[in-house]
Amino acid sequence: MEQFPIYCRKEILIAGVGNILFGDDGFGPEVIEYLENHYKIPENVCLADAGTGIRKILFTITLSEVRPKVIVVIDAVDKGREPGEIFDISLDEIPMEKIDDFSIHQVPSSNLLKELKDLCSVEVIVKVCQVKTIPDMIQSGLSEPLQKAVPLMAQSIAEEFFSPTS
Repeated sequence: MEQFPIYCRKEILIAGVGNILFGDDGFGPEVIEYLENHYKIPENVCLADAGTGIRKILFTITLSEVRPKVIVVIDAVDKGREPGEIFDISLDEIPMEKIDDFSIHQVPSSNLLKELKDLCSVEVIVKVCQVKTIPDMIQSGLSEPLQKAVPLMAQSIAEEFFSPTS
């Protein structure tokens, strides 16, 4: 079993998605860092700062004989809500500009998250935060509403999947 990556071998994969060089788009990785620094992570959970490399992780899981039972994706989206608002979305609600993050370009009809859910019986949960803005040029750092949302998202995940350290 050691030949499989750690994210395949754990029961739960929590992946923070986004580019930290583009403002609010770095929300997912910030949540992962917050969880690592403020919570005791259970043995059955793998935290992954997936950055912009989630496709490779999902593709590996799809092809693996061993895979997590639950994948939680944390991302930032623009759904026209209040900046900093956190909420869950279904796979069908992933915005078009984000869909390539979870697909293999050579197979346009392939959406890896949907395949993992439908064909591999993996529970897929997508937790998101409404962005204030995503800049067109490199500009690191989250906006104030998303900075405030990081610990709230972490708490939401911790309540569902593990306990805080004291």
